[in-house]
Amino acid sequence: MRVGQCRLLRRVASRTGATCRFFSDISSSGSSVHLHPHHRVHLLFGANTDVGKSVISSGLVRAAASAGCDGWQPPVNYIKPLQCGGSDESFVLLNNDQQEGRRMNDIRCQTLFSWKTPASPHLVSRWENAPVSDEEVVSKLSAVLRDIDNTKNNDADNNLETASITTIIESAGGVLSPSSSSPFNKTTTADHWGWSTQADLYAPLRIPVVFVGDGKLGGISVTLSSLEALWTRGYRIDAVVFIEGESDADNNEYDSIQFGKGNAEALREYMSMRHQIDPSKEVYDELLRDDNAIVCLPPLPPMPIPLDEWYRSNEGSFLRLHQLLDKKWRIGA
Repeated sequence: MRVGQCRLLRRVASRTGATCRFFSDISSSGSSVHLHPHHRVHLLFGANTDVGKSVISSGLVRAAASAGCDGWQPPVNYIKPLQCGGSDESFVLLNNDQQEGRRMNDIRCQTLFSWKTPASPHLVSRWENAPVSDEEVVSKLSAVLRDIDNTKNNDADNNLETASITTIIESAGGVLSPSSSSPFNKTTTADHWGWSTQADLYAPLRIPVVFVGDGKLGGISVTLSSLEALWTRGYRIDAVVFIEGESDADNNEYDSIQFGKGNAEALREYMSMRHQIDPSKEVYDELLRDDNAIVCLPPLPPMPIPLDEWYRSNEGSFLRLHQLLDKKWRIGA
C-alpha cells in the first residue's frame, strides 16, 4: 500500500472525528472477556498454515453438538475472526450437516472480517484497501462473545449443571502469522500499515487455547517454538492435537513411519525435561497431567474423498477432547 493512501486515511479519520486507539492501549489495560462459567470458549492456534485447524475446529463443533443431555442440545458457536479467501465457516457447516438428529440452527457460524484474496491478512488488507485494526478485531470479537453469553435460553438455565454453551474460535495461519494491517495500528510507519502477530492480537482476551501441532516430518521444531511463543504471552494451553502426516519419502521403507505420533511423543518428552529443569513452570506439567491433553489423530484421506467417515471413526477421540476441555473450562472459569 502506498504511503499516500496511508496518509489519506489518517486525514479522513481526523476530519470525521474517528479516534485512533492502538492495540497496545488494549493490552496494557489488562482487559479480558469475562463470560458465564457455562459458556465455554476456546481459541484454536496452529503451528502453521495447513496443519488442520479447520478440521479440528469442525471436529470439536461436532463433539459439542452431540453432547446434549436429557434431550437438550446446547448451542454451539464457531467464529472465524479473519478469513482470507475461501470460507472455513462453510467447511465447518458442511462437515456438521450429516449428523443424524442434529438441528442445524443449533450450530451458529460467524466470519467477522473477510477478504477475497487467499494470502496473509496483513497483505490482503493492503491490496484490497480494506484495513482492519487490532482494536476492531478485538472489540468485535469481544462483543460477539458477550452477545452469545447474554443470550437467554430457558432450557439452558435448567441444564447448566450438566452442559455448557460452546464457542470455538479459529485463528488464521500460524501463531506468529500476521493479523490484518491498518493505518490505525501503533506499528504503522510512513512506509506501511502496521500489524500484530496472531498471538499478540488475541492475548488481551485471555482465552484458553487448543493448539494444533504439525504432524509432518520436521514438525517438532515449529510445534515447540509456537507453544513457547504462546506460553511467553501468558496463554493457557488446554490441549494439543496432531493430525498424522503423510511421509514425503520416496522410499517405501519409510511409509509406515508415524511422524505425527512421534512429534506428539517428542512434545511430551520436551515438556517433561523442561519441567524437571524448572518445576516452578506449571505450564509444562499442566499438559502432562492428562493423557487426553495431547492427541494424535489418523491421517486425513486424500483429496477429494469426503471427511465423513474420518470424522465418524474419530468420534471417540473428539468426544474425549471435548470432555477434557469442558472440565478444564469449569475448573478455570
